[in-house]
Amino acid sequence: MKQLINPFERIAGWQALVIGVAVMALTAVVGQINHVAFDGALDVHVGATFSLSASFAMQAVDFLALFLTMWLAGVCFSKTKPRAIDIAGTMALARVPMLLLAIVCFLPIAPANLSDIPRIIVFMIVYLFFAIWMIALMYNAYSVSCHLKGARAIISFIGALLVAEIVSKLVLIFFLSSLFINSPASGASGTNSTENIVAVDDSLTIRQKTENVVKAFEQGDFDAITVYFDETMKKGLPPSGLKMAWVQVNTAYGKFEKADMDNLKEAQADKYDIVEVPFHFQKETLKLRLAFNKDGTIGGLYIQP
Repeated sequence: MKQLINPFERIAGWQALVIGVAVMALTAVVGQINHVAFDGALDVHVGATFSLSASFAMQAVDFLALFLTMWLAGVCFSKTKPRAIDIAGTMALARVPMLLLAIVCFLPIAPANLSDIPRIIVFMIVYLFFAIWMIALMYNAYSVSCHLKGARAIISFIGALLVAEIVSKLVLIFFLSSLFINSPASGASGTNSTENIVAVDDSLTIRQKTENVVKAFEQGDFDAITVYFDETMKKGLPPSGLKMAWVQVNTAYGKFEKADMDNLKEAQADKYDIVEVPFHFQKETLKLRLAFNKDGTIGGLYIQP
């Protein structure tokens, strides 16, 4: 039992790193086949669609974020000088439970959608078991490699783990987003640029604004989309937040392929003018729903089945 949560007194350094890298490589392959995305130091999403290169990138980013934050925490809080190779090896080996989780997901436990409540509950229970096991391994790896114990070890470990989670998410979304979403068309230009939108905003119809929003999604120009938002939307969903949401949708449903403007639908609900545009992704077709206020600003944006 002790070896399952703390094997690091017997194995560390280069030996642990080689085994850990092999485990992460297998996790990347199995996860891509099984549609399990490890898009964060602690994050796991099932039913996702992504390339093998994206799967390897997620493993690399997760590991590097963990290693660097734990090493820095060890340097700052340990009274000894921790060896980088020991931390790298033990942190790599600590991700073994994620490989087992990816394999277990071959069983019919992954929810088909958000309404599949029984499978969501089952998957959450299974995920929590493997996540707790991995965190226990990480803590023991940190404690042994950095020669830390007690409150000093626990507090510094928790802080480093939270930083690793944040850093891994930010790197994947803002620096490696091209792995999950289509890159803007080269040389693309038109009325969707932020400057042009501001100049003609008041003169456009709702349909024209919708066309510009769709073009902005196609070209990855999130600043151009938020120009149409009302003040509440601008505060609640800035361009960075919109990009994060777009990357998550593309990870879950495959890369965005095209919008079907020929099947655009318009309706009215309460005080809003509603416009829906089918968005075709690799895995499924979703709807972009825009809720326009009476003054022509966007008061709601949803991407849903």
